[in-house]
Amino acid sequence: MAVVLNHGSRNRNRNRRISLRHSSDLKKKRTISGKPVSNTTTTLSLRQEFHTCSRGFLRFKLWVRASVLLKKKAARHHPSLDHCSNHHNDSQAQLVEDDDGRIHELSSTDGVGIKKNSLFLKKLVEEFSPEPFLPLKEEEVAQVKTAFSETNRMKIMVSHNKSRIEICGEALQCLMPTQLLNDEVINLYLELLKERETSYPQKYSFVKCHFFNTFFYVKLVRGSGYNYEAVRRWTSQKRLGYDLIDCDMIFVPIHNRVHWSLAVINNKERKFMYLDSLNAAVPHPTILNALAKYLVDEVKDKNGYKMDITSWDMEYVKELPQQQNWFDCGMFMLKYIDFYSRGLSLQFSQKHMPYFRLRTAKEILNLRAD
Repeated sequence: MAVVLNHGSRNRNRNRRISLRHSSDLKKKRTISGKPVSNTTTTLSLRQEFHTCSRGFLRFKLWVRASVLLKKKAARHHPSLDHCSNHHNDSQAQLVEDDDGRIHELSSTDGVGIKKNSLFLKKLVEEFSPEPFLPLKEEEVAQVKTAFSETNRMKIMVSHNKSRIEICGEALQCLMPTQLLNDEVINLYLELLKERETSYPQKYSFVKCHFFNTFFYVKLVRGSGYNYEAVRRWTSQKRLGYDLIDCDMIFVPIHNRVHWSLAVINNKERKFMYLDSLNAAVPHPTILNALAKYLVDEVKDKNGYKMDITSWDMEYVKELPQQQNWFDCGMFMLKYIDFYSRGLSLQFSQKHMPYFRLRTAKEILNLRAD
């Protein structure tokens, strides 16, 4: 991203003065107690200053990018703001060139909005990551389209040894537009998210997650409405290699007839969360109450003490990306899990769903979540 500022001559003069002052400061630093500093010391000092400047530039680059994103978000919610910004004086504006060559105008009044949203901006800068939106290569798109073809409908396209999940062409076709996601595809993708966390600990170790499959909640509430014994062996130390209580976030897919939603046991923030991409009505507390009881029973069984959760919150998340159709609920649920497991906020929308469907199919065919 390049930044083009007005008043070029004034900035050049200012940069010249800074350069001269910096040069004189260096001359002063070359002597300590009247003795000249060695060339090695000077080189190290210059190298440190270079890296400091580089980090500062990268932070500024992220700040500008976040500013652009913030303005776009404000324009979507308040179209009149975008219309008004076109009437600002050119001398009070900055031109920002994005990575794809587009030019955006940031007026001086945008700074007011940015200050008012400083917390949001800071969070956006800290959490912005291009990885969830990396474009697919032409050969990857071709690979997915071939897998979707009717000739591969009955063919086993991929087999995951650890989970023993096999995906045939017909099952994979649930990732085509307008299709509802099935258990096989969801569960295999969750297995890939598990493997991503363990394979790249330098990236994902700061958020330790556990991913239950789509059958966990069904077994937990089958029969009388709650049955811990039905799932007690799912989380043994021998099976997992860790205790569930040590995880920051525990993801539980919820399937209600033809609709997918997500429940989360958030150990890190001490709360139970429910995310529904339709967000149509206030959900019944049955789901989170069952998970709260499960957590107490799990800790007592595996760790030998009674866990006090009376101070934990039950949050029905309202500010989240929502679907604008009847068929993308499963994809939204997977992306809630994907982004949270990366330590990111939910920075996507309905327009990303066609891309996420193709990307998920590509990752399943390659048995690797990027």
